[in-house]
Amino acid sequence: MRFVFITVFFFFTFSATAQQKIMYDSAAVKERSFAPSAFDEYKSDTDFQYENEAIETPSLWDRFWMWFWNWYEEIMSTTAGRTTMNIIYWILGIGAIAFFVYRVMRMNKVALFANPSLSSNAYTVEDENIHAISFEAAIQEALQNGNYRLAVRLLYLQSLKILADKNLIAWLPNKTNADYLREIRSTPLQQPFKTITHIFEYAWYGNLAVTGHDYAEMKEKFSQFQSQL
Repeated sequence: MRFVFITVFFFFTFSATAQQKIMYDSAAVKERSFAPSAFDEYKSDTDFQYENEAIETPSLWDRFWMWFWNWYEEIMSTTAGRTTMNIIYWILGIGAIAFFVYRVMRMNKVALFANPSLSSNAYTVEDENIHAISFEAAIQEALQNGNYRLAVRLLYLQSLKILADKNLIAWLPNKTNADYLREIRSTPLQQPFKTITHIFEYAWYGNLAVTGHDYAEMKEKFSQFQSQL
């Protein structure tokens, strides 16, 4: 029975296939051609230009910064890293402020706000040798010229010379007034020297036109200081 069924199935399948006719396409083929100018038009159109741009190889310096910022981002991506970086920022900030304050303290405080127009009559400490100045003659010459600011400066330098002659300070051209003040710290001379230092800085570096009356009052303070030496 199974054999009969299989035979009948193949018979009908073969008959259906034999009845199908092979069809051929008889339509005429039309050849088309393109003018060379059409290709040139498309070549010049930027929308159809797909060239790949050459990528420059990063330099060693660029690679270093890429590594640095990647490393920085990895640190900042964690809570512990952000806390550590904030501590470092605070340390650097405090250190910068401390350094600035230290430099300011080493400078002449009044000189920071000095009037540049007053520097024409200025002596520069670096060019002076207090042991080579005839102070009495120089002071008298400044007074005769009405240059009371210069006379006050000479009084101050004269006081430094006396301190150096008595080995109370070690005079050097590049030292500041604050340096000398520290050298006589904890002595009876500290406060009067501080007073004449303020007078000198105010008169020499400040925007002050010293008059004859002003000079007389200032000279009295210098005389009191020098009388203690």
